[in-house]
Amino acid sequence: MKEQHIRIMLILVAGWMIGFVHHSLAVRPEISALKQERSKIEAKLYEVKALTDTAKRVTVKTTAYSNDPVSINVARWRDERTATNTLARRGVVAADWRVFPPGTRLFIPGYGEAVVEDRGGAIKGLHLDLFVDSVQEAKKWGVQEIPVYVIEKGRKT
Repeated sequence: MKEQHIRIMLILVAGWMIGFVHHSLAVRPEISALKQERSKIEAKLYEVKALTDTAKRVTVKTTAYSNDPVSINVARWRDERTATNTLARRGVVAADWRVFPPGTRLFIPGYGEAVVEDRGGAIKGLHLDLFVDSVQEAKKWGVQEIPVYVIEKGRKT
């Protein structure tokens, strides 16, 4: 009777081991994918850290705008062009050119890298207006006081 219990226990343990090995083999591709994703995130963090370590940090008021009539209330400014005659697109920022001249490269947490290519009548002093793809995104951004990093200063006009 005792031998029979031992055999049953060995069969159960062997079954458990086979199941465990099978499960661990199935999980390996997921672990590999997670490790790759982690590497990508670490590389991006390293890049952001390098930018923020070497850049000048400035706290500014930020708002967002799009080409929608709700964001731009003057029809002649809805031509999808910036004040520097480039196409308005994600990564374009409107600023007071006395503070941030055209061509100034910035890193904006929560938005990414951007270049000053536009200006607006209501954009004065330490205020940046970020171009986004829709009014909904602009409303979601709202008004935020955040630190931004000046990567490279543009040329004064």
